[in-house]
Amino acid sequence: MIFGLTPAEYQGLVVFPNYLFIIGGVLLWIGFLFLGIIAKRYEIVLGEKTNWQFMIGAPTGILIFTILEFYAVVINGLIRMPATIALLAYLLLLISGILSFLGCYRFLTVVKGE
Repeated sequence: MIFGLTPAEYQGLVVFPNYLFIIGGVLLWIGFLFLGIIAKRYEIVLGEKTNWQFMIGAPTGILIFTILEFYAVVINGLIRMPATIALLAYLLLLISGILSFLGCYRFLTVVKGE
């Protein structure tokens, strides 16, 4: 028994959700990357400034958060990240989320023509 859970319960309640969490973080980062590429092409075709570089760089915190989670869960075999690393990771995730929102909002205003 691991943490009072049978091996099957541990796999289903701890390991599998952590892997899904990591895959979700990578897919979210890839989605924002593609949005930045779309903004770049929009800028090239229509000649309107979209700040696509900002949109590609802003979601880096999501990727760093996912890498830290991967390191803690997969490599070290922990259930969750240690408190100090988690604080840094969640802070980067928050900053990245805010910057990604601002980049997408800027692109939306360019597309709408406001």
